[in-house]
Amino acid sequence: MSDLSDFVRDTERSVDQPPFEVMITTQRRARRRRVAIALTAAMVTAAAALLAIALTLTGLDRLGHKEIPAQPAPKPLVPAWTADQIVGNAKGFLVKQLDSHNQQGTTLTVWKRCATPEPHHDCLGREAIVVADGSGHRLLTLGAVTDSSRQPTPSGDGLLREVGPGLWYWAHQDPGPYLLSASMTQPVDLEVLDHPATHGFGTASIECANQVGLCTLDLSAQTLERLAIPNLPDTRWATPTVRGCGLWGLVGLSTKARLVIQQRDGSFATADLPAEPNSTTMAEGGPNCEVAYYQSVGADADQLVVSLDQGRTWQIRQTPLPQVAGYYEHQPRDRFFIPPNWAALPPMAHPLEPPGPLIPQ
Repeated sequence: MSDLSDFVRDTERSVDQPPFEVMITTQRRARRRRVAIALTAAMVTAAAALLAIALTLTGLDRLGHKEIPAQPAPKPLVPAWTADQIVGNAKGFLVKQLDSHNQQGTTLTVWKRCATPEPHHDCLGREAIVVADGSGHRLLTLGAVTDSSRQPTPSGDGLLREVGPGLWYWAHQDPGPYLLSASMTQPVDLEVLDHPATHGFGTASIECANQVGLCTLDLSAQTLERLAIPNLPDTRWATPTVRGCGLWGLVGLSTKARLVIQQRDGSFATADLPAEPNSTTMAEGGPNCEVAYYQSVGADADQLVVSLDQGRTWQIRQTPLPQVAGYYEHQPRDRFFIPPNWAALPPMAHPLEPPGPLIPQ
C-alpha cells in the first residue's frame, strides 16, 4: 500500500480551496458561536451565585438539613449576687477597711464572698463596698469580681483613695471609676477623658482608673483626665501629690533604678541612681514638695536622700528603717512616707552617692 501521508498530501492538492469571502464568513460565524456559548455560561454561573445568596439570606438553603439543637448558655463563674447577699451572707468575709482621715466616724469596708469557698479565702468571688458614717448614712454597692489573692485578675480589685472628707475615689474599670460616700444613694460615675493632656507644674494627680499612669480628678466636673507624662516602663509615680508640687517617680526596680522629676517649666528630666547593691524605696508625702527616697545602707539603718529643687541638689540624712519609725502605710497601697521633721535628722556618716545630673526627657 502507498504511504497514507502521501495520499493525504496528494488529495489536498487535488481539492480546490473555497473563495476568500466564504472562508471569512465561516470564521466569523464560528467566532460568534463561541462568544454566545461563553456569555450563556457566564449568565448561568451568575444566576446560580445570586440564587445561593438569596437562599442563604432567607434560610431556604437549610431546607432538608437536620436541625442542630441550641447549646445551653455557659454558666457564669460567679453567681449574680446582690451586694446584700455578699455582706449579709455567713460566707462573706472582710477584705479591707479604711477609716476617713478627715471625717471622724466614717469608714469604708470591702467585703467578699466566694463562689466556692477555699482555705484562706483564695477563690474567685465578688466584692461589695460599704461606706457608713456616724450619722446613720450608709452606701452599699457591688464591687469587682476578683480572683485568688495570690493570683489577682488583670483588672484587680482597684484602689480606693480618700479625695475629700468621707469621699472616696475608686480607681477601677468595668465597673467604675466611681466616687463613693455614705450620703450617696448610688456611686457617682466619673467621665474618663483618656486623651493625655499636658498640664503645667503643680497639677494635682491621682492614679488613673486602670492604675496605669497618672490622672487629674475634677470633683466638680466629675471627670478623670489622663496626664501627659513620659512613657518610661516600670515607673511608680509618687501619688497623690499636694497641689503646687511637681510630679515625680521611681523608674525601674531595686538596684537598677532612676528618678523621673518634673521641672518648674513643666518638662521632665531623669537622674540615674548609683549602681550599688542596695534597695531603693520612695519616700512620699513631703510637706514641702520634697523629692525623696530611702536607700538601705545596713541591717538597721537607711539613708534618706532629699531634694527641694527638683533634683538639682540633694541632702542625705540618717534614719531608722521606715517600718520601725512608723512611716509605713499598707492601705490603700504599700507606701513609705518621709518624716515631717526630716531636716532635723543627723547627716549620714558614710553616705552612698547621690543621684547623677538631670537628663532632659
